[in-house]
Amino acid sequence: MRGNLGAALFQIAIGIFAAAIFTAEGEPRRAFAPADPANPLKYLIPGEEFLPPSIAAQQADDFDNPAYALVETGERAWSAPEGTLGKSCRSCHGSGNRNGVRQAAATYPKYVAGLKEVITLTSRINLCRKGNLGADVLAEDSTPMLAMTAYLRWLARGTPETVDNTGPAAELFERGRTLYQTKQGLLQLSCAQCHHERFGQKFGGDSLSQGHPVAYPAYKLDQQRVITLHERFRMCNALVRGRGQPDGSDDYIALELFLNWRSRNLPVTAPGVRP
Repeated sequence: MRGNLGAALFQIAIGIFAAAIFTAEGEPRRAFAPADPANPLKYLIPGEEFLPPSIAAQQADDFDNPAYALVETGERAWSAPEGTLGKSCRSCHGSGNRNGVRQAAATYPKYVAGLKEVITLTSRINLCRKGNLGADVLAEDSTPMLAMTAYLRWLARGTPETVDNTGPAAELFERGRTLYQTKQGLLQLSCAQCHHERFGQKFGGDSLSQGHPVAYPAYKLDQQRVITLHERFRMCNALVRGRGQPDGSDDYIALELFLNWRSRNLPVTAPGVRP
C-alpha cells in the first residue's frame, strides 16, 4: 500500500521534460558515451546540463564558484607540514599539478590489496595522514577533509572517472547496484526511479539529473555550504522518508562505487554548485 502511495505521489510531482536538455528528436544536446557496454545508460549527460544556466555558469567559473575558497584552503593544506613527522602531502607527492596526482581523485573508490578492502578518497587521505605524516585522522565531513577532497577533485577536473569495479571490488560493486535499484523509505522509491527512468523530467521545480557524482563535493546554494557526496545520499534518503547513514558507511561506499562506474567516461567537474 505504501509503495503504491509513494508511486502515485511521485507521478503527481513529476512534470514535463526539461526541453532545453534535449533536441527536437529527443537526443541530448551534450552527452558522452559510456565507457562500459554493460552500462544501462545509452548516454551520459553531465549534471550541469540539468541546472539553470546561471548555476551552471557559476560552477564553471572559479571566481564565481562559492566552493573555490575551500579549494584554495585545500591547496594550502597540501604544502603545510602537519603531524609528528613534520611532513606535508607535498613532501611525498610533490606539486598537485604533477601527472598521477592530478588524475588520482578520479580513480576512487578503489580496492587496495594491502588493506583487502575498497576505500574512498577520504579514506586514502586519512591513511596518508596517519601513516605518512603522523597526523590525526579527519572526520569525513569536517572542513579540513572537505577542503582536501575539494582540492584533489578540482585537480582532476576534465579527467574521466575511471574506477575499477572488477576483481576484488566486484562484490561491493554489486552491493551498490542492488542498493541503487532497491525501493526505500515510506515512499518506496529507488535511486533508479528518479535518475534512470525519469531523468530530464521536472520534480519539485528542479530537473532530475542522471545522478552522476562527478561534481562532488558540491556547494549547496540553499544551505550555503559545501556537502559531501554521502551527505547528498542522506538528503535523497530523507526525500523518500527513509533512513540515512553516516559518511563512510559500507552501503554508501558501495553506492559510490556503483555510481562512479556508471559515470565512467564523464569528466570530473568538482567542486560543483547545486540549488
